[in-house]
Amino acid sequence: MKTTKTRFCLKSILASSLVMGALATTSAEAATVLRIASQHAPDQYASEVLRDIKKELEGAGVDLKIKLYPAGQLGSGEQLLGEAVRGSIDIVHSFVYSHKDPVLEINSLPYLVSNYDEMEKVFSPGSNFYSIFDQRMDKIGLKLLGVTAEGFIGVMSSSTPDNYKDTGAKGQNIRVWSAQSAKLATQDMGYNTTTIDWGDAFPAIQQGVVDGMIGATPEATYTTFKEAIKNYVPYNAFVENYAYYASKKTWEKKLNEEQRKVVSEVFAKAAAKFVDWSRQNDAANLKKLEEFGVAILPISDAERGAIAQEIRNVTWPKLEDRLGKDVLQQITADLN
Repeated sequence: MKTTKTRFCLKSILASSLVMGALATTSAEAATVLRIASQHAPDQYASEVLRDIKKELEGAGVDLKIKLYPAGQLGSGEQLLGEAVRGSIDIVHSFVYSHKDPVLEINSLPYLVSNYDEMEKVFSPGSNFYSIFDQRMDKIGLKLLGVTAEGFIGVMSSSTPDNYKDTGAKGQNIRVWSAQSAKLATQDMGYNTTTIDWGDAFPAIQQGVVDGMIGATPEATYTTFKEAIKNYVPYNAFVENYAYYASKKTWEKKLNEEQRKVVSEVFAKAAAKFVDWSRQNDAANLKKLEEFGVAILPISDAERGAIAQEIRNVTWPKLEDRLGKDVLQQITADLN
């Protein structure tokens, strides 16, 4: 009798275990796995935010499982964009390149914004810039989830430029990246320019090949270039900006309505935090540069605003053929 009861109990336990295992397997299979790739190093603020996003999405109770791939593990920014269009990567946090649509280069417009209030307005849903960016990304198969503004870009140099408070000739030749908008704007600001890759910029400044460079936030200037320079002008000429975006194939075929709502809300909230972080991070790193011995050449809001207006008046028309006159007019309206 005891043996029979024992066998019965064992069979019951085994049956219960199989049922529970089947339920667990079904639950695991039900979870939607999202591959999220980024360009930021694991110790950067943006990566910290992505880790928080992972926790929020997985804890939202909508059956999402997140796999993070930071620091370009799945490819360059251009490659990530292509893979997202194809649907092999679900969500990306990276700079949006314009190789699939030249109008996307509006994210590299010189003096698109010149202060943090403008930054918050223009890079948020509701602005003309955001609407145009959203529409153009949609056309190539991507769903915009948010724009992250990660700091203003100024000019660093190994000597003091002439006329640095206006657009007069600076008497300097500085490194610029390959975008046409960057070349034109820097020249219209009064600098001579030479195109040099980021990785070659430090030795180029140190060896006197160029007098300085444009293309780095205060943070990047401090962490990478401080030993090679003597001055930094916080022109706020460009914004170091990235975007959260999803594959439309993922958005439309892989996620249900409840999951899409959660993903939209979580990424929008994360993107909205970046302006305040940029304001604090830029200020903190300008202070670090000063403490290291790099002179922060003073420029007032009025002087910076005058330079910004001149670049919009002089440089932007040169970009009409590439970006469209109507597009530039709509973006200009954001600043009024």
